[in-house]
Amino acid sequence: MKRSVLRCSAFAACILAAAIAAQAKEATFTAPSGLTATVTNRDVELHWKNNATAPGGNWIEFTTPGDDYTKLDAAWTDVTGYLHPDVAPESKFIYHIKPFFGQPSAEVEIITGKAATNAPQLEEEGPLPDNVTETNTDQKSIHAVATFAAAAPDGLTAKLASPTSVELRWKDHASDEDGYLVELAAAGDKEFKLAALLPPNSTSFKKTQLPSELKCRFRVRAFFYGEPSNVASVNTPPLKSISKPAP
Repeated sequence: MKRSVLRCSAFAACILAAAIAAQAKEATFTAPSGLTATVTNRDVELHWKNNATAPGGNWIEFTTPGDDYTKLDAAWTDVTGYLHPDVAPESKFIYHIKPFFGQPSAEVEIITGKAATNAPQLEEEGPLPDNVTETNTDQKSIHAVATFAAAAPDGLTAKLASPTSVELRWKDHASDEDGYLVELAAAGDKEFKLAALLPPNSTSFKKTQLPSELKCRFRVRAFFYGEPSNVASVNTPPLKSISKPAP
């Protein structure tokens, strides 16, 4: 009888631990909420509330009836509004906010060179030809709270491939990411901006057509998509009823 009680207690402890872990994950990766959409003339203004505590951001996405969602832009988690300008009249637009989560790598800094003013830029931007799929057996799940930070990329390096192009390489530590983001901050920028959206297992990227003699910082981020926000929709008015201010 005593052994049965001990087994029951151990089972209850396991159930409790699983419930606590599930609650921690839910709180960390909570979906945005309270999305509203308001149309004024031909502009749609969106507002929402961010609830997650994990590093990452949101994709602002829209669709029209019968179509798939299209990405409009990406915003970090301190942003809670977006303006979709000059949308088509007499149409229905449907929006949601799709979060992504991932710890960014450490930053690297580089200064571009001085390019000849008449030199054509024919370089192709994208993953490098020798991009290697990560085979590290010590990869971690980016979806789990306990291994979220350990799944972040590291070893990021940057070197000039030409005066105005930079080759980035890093090590992939995530086992189940949905993709990679390359992020760029030029001199004077307080915030990083999205430079590229890459597929899972990416370990390199070539950024081209940068300004000459520019100090810039790069970082990369493995990420996974969370649950989207509620849906908000608007119907835009007929063109004849829209009055845009004179330029």
